[in-house]
Amino acid sequence: MGVLTQVAAGIVLWCVSTPLTLGQTSAGKTAVEDRIAQAQALQSKSRADQARKIYESSLPTLRKNGPLPQLGHVLSALSHIADADGEYELAVRYGQESADAYRRAGDAKGEAHALLNRGIAEMDLGSYKAAHESLATALTLSRQAKDPENEVQVLNNQGNTDYFQGHYFEALRSYEQARATLKELSDAPWIAYWRQVTDFNEATLYQRLGRYEKALEVYRRVQASSSQLTASNRAHLLGNLGALYRRLGDARKALDAYRSAQKLYSEEHDVDGEIGVLKNIGIVYALDLGELSRAEQIFRDTLSLAERTHNRREEMQAHLYLAETFLRERSEPIARSEFERTLTLAHELGTTEEQWKAHYGRGRVEGLAGNLPAAESDYRQAVSIIDGSRSGLHLSALRAEFLADKRDAFDSLISILFAKREVKEAFSFLERSRARTFQDRLTTSTNAAPAGPLGMDETCSRLTPATMLLEFWAPADQVGLIWCTRDSFGMVVKTISTGDREAIQKVLRGVPDVFGGNWRDRLAALDVIPANLPAFSNDIRHLLIVPDAWLSFLPFDLLPIAPGSQTLLIERFDISYLPSATLIRRPNAGGPGLRFPWERELVAFGDPRVAADQGSPGEGGIGAERTILPLPSSADEIHSIAALTHGVSELFLGPSDLKRVFVGGKANSAPLLHVSTHGFADADNPEQSRMLFSPEHPDAGADYIFLRELYDLDLTSVQLATISACDTERGAIIRGEGAQAFSRALLAAGARSAVTTLWRVEDDPTAQFMKLFYFFALVKREPEAEALRLAKL
Repeated sequence: MGVLTQVAAGIVLWCVSTPLTLGQTSAGKTAVEDRIAQAQALQSKSRADQARKIYESSLPTLRKNGPLPQLGHVLSALSHIADADGEYELAVRYGQESADAYRRAGDAKGEAHALLNRGIAEMDLGSYKAAHESLATALTLSRQAKDPENEVQVLNNQGNTDYFQGHYFEALRSYEQARATLKELSDAPWIAYWRQVTDFNEATLYQRLGRYEKALEVYRRVQASSSQLTASNRAHLLGNLGALYRRLGDARKALDAYRSAQKLYSEEHDVDGEIGVLKNIGIVYALDLGELSRAEQIFRDTLSLAERTHNRREEMQAHLYLAETFLRERSEPIARSEFERTLTLAHELGTTEEQWKAHYGRGRVEGLAGNLPAAESDYRQAVSIIDGSRSGLHLSALRAEFLADKRDAFDSLISILFAKREVKEAFSFLERSRARTFQDRLTTSTNAAPAGPLGMDETCSRLTPATMLLEFWAPADQVGLIWCTRDSFGMVVKTISTGDREAIQKVLRGVPDVFGGNWRDRLAALDVIPANLPAFSNDIRHLLIVPDAWLSFLPFDLLPIAPGSQTLLIERFDISYLPSATLIRRPNAGGPGLRFPWERELVAFGDPRVAADQGSPGEGGIGAERTILPLPSSADEIHSIAALTHGVSELFLGPSDLKRVFVGGKANSAPLLHVSTHGFADADNPEQSRMLFSPEHPDAGADYIFLRELYDLDLTSVQLATISACDTERGAIIRGEGAQAFSRALLAAGARSAVTTLWRVEDDPTAQFMKLFYFFALVKREPEAEALRLAKL
């Protein structure tokens, strides 16, 4: 699958500045000042060509006779206009000369504006280091001059400079600083506009990082208040919405947005904007409409325009998209040449995003030519660049979907390694391609130094003789499996046809209703374990399963131990599910352990108070309300569990079942944490998945703890966290991360193990099941996984 299908192609930032207005400096205006005022008025009316002629005609007099503020103003205005016309080198020269004039005049505010214009032009040239230096000086001067408007402009463009280089955390930090500056200010005419600019740029960053719903939310907020926006800004917004609609699968709506944007850019004579939107229109024709020849011509026009205006960044991207188009036309030699030109420009500009895409593209060309060593080399380089870019993101909230559009590069490399039977390397790259945010959070919750990638030898050494680990890989048409025990390891692969996938999805959509009648026949479609897996030895009693992609929703317990066998996995093994094999690095704490009678052993929350008319957002999101029913068996469930403990139990039921108490430290106050409540999985916005708590006051609405909040808790004292609620193991599947479910949040927060549910469960049967589970765990002293197996049987 090609890169063009995976990127939010052509999204743009607002790399803009507001021209500095020249104030009257003397009692009566001179002829030059009159002409400058005339040009300034024309510029404000978007008649830049006429304004430019007047400004240029004023330069000889001003350079000879001054005064310096007027000279600085005219040069700064010319820099602004030249940049909009695509004359970036001239814009840089004008900006520097303007800054020099203002500096000689002792005007820090004017100098800051001039350096801002210069920095934007340098950014457009792809000279990011120079742009960063110009903008850093402009920021210092703006603060010295107490010019908050220019400060906000500079911060936004600093963020944009970092964004183009793939420095996403630094970009977010600049946008947040701009937002903080705006928040501190009283009302001013320009505040609303720059708040929209800041929102827009931050949404663009979210879009790049794969947080599409968050991006769409912000874009719509900006669009709803677009009366403050210029035509060019509205075009930027439409262009980004077009890219987002493409990502969400609506090609026609995307094309409409792009065409509207192109019309606005043309009216504004915005060359950069026209290049960007042309590129996106070409992408729609190439990938969504299948009109490759038309797409090729559009990309050639884009390249020609980029070369004419010396916009090297757009030139680089035009080469990339031409390469993708030629590859789809099966013109591999031309595609290879275009990918190599992209790579050269990406190295010159220092843009990591295009570097990995070019390596990945060239690897696919080599793969089609049968040159697998060269393909593998390119895939390895692409993956290395991706890892390096990701390591620069120091904010886990941003990283959650970072690998979503990059997993294809990993999968291409892993496919070659499976074909070569290189088990250790394939395992290493599988671990590097999955649940990376989860792995980072594990390190944070334990305050441990990163231990480096997990390898096969270390994995085997950490397994007990009775344990086997099954690490799955699920690309589009295969299921691969790497297995290992303490003494051996291997790999197998199974092809999954389109029919197989459809049958599997049909069964999974029917869970749990399929568990009736001849349920074994229905579940036969779920047999994805390759037939040539070595037979399980009699010594193996524990399975650790690391699922991938859609396999996360598979009830492995109910699969046969071998094709045609009537024995289910659960009948032979206890099974634990891991988001990543990295979890085996955690020390084994054993079972619940004996407690002294005076020690706290259990803390439990449940029996949430529910008003008769209380509702919660349903599967359709906000506005799709569904009724929340009381849980009459919840309190009995918790009292029965408490009766099985040997130590002190602290129970928060009914009106005491408060979120404030849960997050305030009580959740981490005992080795056993049990929550019996309603759970809601949000597939569109996984961080909004939530669990119900009682309201703080009888007349207040429902209270929830959200999935994102669980990640921030400290649960390092919890050995077993059990969530007795519906759908707590379901959630959105994010490529490169897996299912965004409650279990991984609990584990990342420090809990040693977690019990959650994969589908809907009724109140009373759940209570009975939980009593059995805790009986085996607390009375029979069975390890948690075995206690769970016995309760299921």
